[in-house]
Amino acid sequence: MTHSSNRTATRLNSIFHKLVLFAVLVAGIGQASAGPAMDWLAKMSDAMRNLSYQGNFVYIHENQLESMSIFHIKNESGEKERLLSLNGEAREVIRDDKNLTCIWPSSKKVVVDNSSQNAFSPLFIPEDIARIGRHYEINLAGKDRVANHDAVVIRIIPRDQFRYGLKLWINANNGLLLRSNLINERNEVVEQVMFTNIELLSKSEQSQMFILPEIDDSFSMVRYHSGAAVENMGADMNWQFSNLPDGFRKESAVKRKVGESDRFVQQMVFTDGLASLSVFIEKQTAQTIQGETSMGAVNGFIYLLNNYSVTAIGEVPAVTVRQVAESVIFQMP
Repeated sequence: MTHSSNRTATRLNSIFHKLVLFAVLVAGIGQASAGPAMDWLAKMSDAMRNLSYQGNFVYIHENQLESMSIFHIKNESGEKERLLSLNGEAREVIRDDKNLTCIWPSSKKVVVDNSSQNAFSPLFIPEDIARIGRHYEINLAGKDRVANHDAVVIRIIPRDQFRYGLKLWINANNGLLLRSNLINERNEVVEQVMFTNIELLSKSEQSQMFILPEIDDSFSMVRYHSGAAVENMGADMNWQFSNLPDGFRKESAVKRKVGESDRFVQQMVFTDGLASLSVFIEKQTAQTIQGETSMGAVNGFIYLLNNYSVTAIGEVPAVTVRQVAESVIFQMP
């Protein structure tokens, strides 16, 4: 080999090693930036569940603006939350560790169901932070100020087309959520939540937060299911899914009787730790039409299969509910 060739090889090796070093440094920077963002997300999740606070926020969705108030208490007796609508029809939701109670004073109706944070609240509170990181990029996106509180901003960006993204403003001092934007696949904000005020509650203030409305015999009560109610049965395991989007797992599955009829509905809930959707399977009726529907951030798709209708619905892109519905198969035992 000539001296010229040796020099060329040496330069190429040097360039190669610099590129490798650069790649390692870039990877290290990416990990470092992801770490603090994940930490803030975990801090927010913990704060929203384990701190006692009250506040007012606006919720913008489907071209509507709702003003709501929240009271959240966590103490030795457990977790309790009260959510009130401040405009439109008067209504409120009360949740504890066991039950979810919805009250409509004007229509004199009370609905009781099993407790579930994500079933009624527009506030984003993640559960499995590590799992979210497998399907979303989580990055720091600067600082801001919301409701007179300093905020850290993070972006949650989906790694595929099956999920929405989020932008969150987190209280820099105590980790409470101050604002959130739900962002669709076209980078459009489809839902917004923003607190106008939010403060921690002292122990003396907590006892004053849960003065419940008077409910007398004029109210009618609907109990969807609670504990081991007879109408709540395990779903038929013959219904399976051949092509779920990556990362979605079954969170619950039940079989419910429809009123006093002899009809049943299979209901399954799927989540990736952030996004969630429900699937309903029931006997097809003459009015059932296959196709898609949407309302704001919520998309739905009805799929007809062997005299059954399969409805997938959730705050996910249209492609997601369609793929989930069309992947349903019935396996004979």
